[in-house]
Amino acid sequence: MGNVITMMKKMLIVCSTLNLDYPHSATPALWQLFKGLYEEGCELIVVPYRGSHIRSLWWRCYENPCKVEGELYAHIHNFLRKVFSFTNHTSRNGREKLISKLTHIFTKPKWKRLLLNILEEEKNVDAVVFIGVPLNQLTGIATSIKKFFRIPVVYYDLDVPTSLPQFGGFTFNYYVNADVTEYDAIIIPSEGSVPVLKEMGAQKVFVLHFGVDPDVYSPLKLKQDIDITFFGNSSKGRENYIRMMISEPSKILSSSKFLVIGRDIRVDLGNARIIPFVPFSRLRNYCCRSKINLNIARENHAATITSTSRPFELAAMECCVVSAPYRGLDKWFTVGKEMFMVKSVKEAVEIYKWLLQEDDIRKKTGRAARERVLKEHTVRHRARQLVRILKLLESTS
Repeated sequence: MGNVITMMKKMLIVCSTLNLDYPHSATPALWQLFKGLYEEGCELIVVPYRGSHIRSLWWRCYENPCKVEGELYAHIHNFLRKVFSFTNHTSRNGREKLISKLTHIFTKPKWKRLLLNILEEEKNVDAVVFIGVPLNQLTGIATSIKKFFRIPVVYYDLDVPTSLPQFGGFTFNYYVNADVTEYDAIIIPSEGSVPVLKEMGAQKVFVLHFGVDPDVYSPLKLKQDIDITFFGNSSKGRENYIRMMISEPSKILSSSKFLVIGRDIRVDLGNARIIPFVPFSRLRNYCCRSKINLNIARENHAATITSTSRPFELAAMECCVVSAPYRGLDKWFTVGKEMFMVKSVKEAVEIYKWLLQEDDIRKKTGRAARERVLKEHTVRHRARQLVRILKLLESTS
């Protein structure tokens, strides 16, 4: 390997989950990042915050000390969410306060004991990384780790800006009553969210954008019998862009096949066909069968130079991608050469018509996008960046 890290980093990682069946959309990205860290010479010890520990070729695992409690909390939250309106701010605050009290009484002590025991047993862990776990349910644990072991402790938040207090998060508002100052650094994939976290007291904030494993997201040579496809986990925060990119164009281009794949899509999709969420092993087939794949990020992500996994995944599969408005896309790809971007229904219809008639241009664009991924955006690129951040923190701690 040409860019192997000269000194192996041993990391203890607490992540949201390792179970791909749970509706945590970042889990496939975590698997890829962990594989990239392994390939760069890192030794990983991973403990999931929810669900069972899952072993792999790329990491070692310790058991989740609160697996039963975690499932119980999820059932309580889902039950209360059904009983009370999700849009009811008061009921949501009540649910979050209840879960927070339960976790502080029953689960936080177990997590603290486990992590300190792991560090004592392993002896030579270089850094602790919390990824996508609820900060306000683990308050004080990072401080205890640093007190006894004097190693960097960082929090990697893959969900900013949605996770920030003003947006409330996807499930919980993780930052309410949390103490970001106890972490040596917060790592995020959002340049626009850096000032907010600094105002909240974060000691250091580093930007680490999403990457992709090009061996996992590799192109398939299939007959392209679908015209335009979009894959997404819920329509929340992207309703306007879905209407612009799918609902209205599908009515105008009535002879074209529009396909939407996903869960919790609550927008009129016009003439587009919708099918339920599919596992990754099938998703690649749909993407590669499609002449055009759409990138529709949530509006608060698209407005803040926040990366998401989708454009890198589609590019790695040599898909021809048309994106909704997205600040930062031109930082990662050359718009007009490696991807396309439109800003209105009229522009969307025009570029769909053009690309559907130009097989060579679609293929050329897809190949150029994959080449850009291989050059700059693989998980091994991101793994090296993460290790550099941890080494910097280690040298200053």
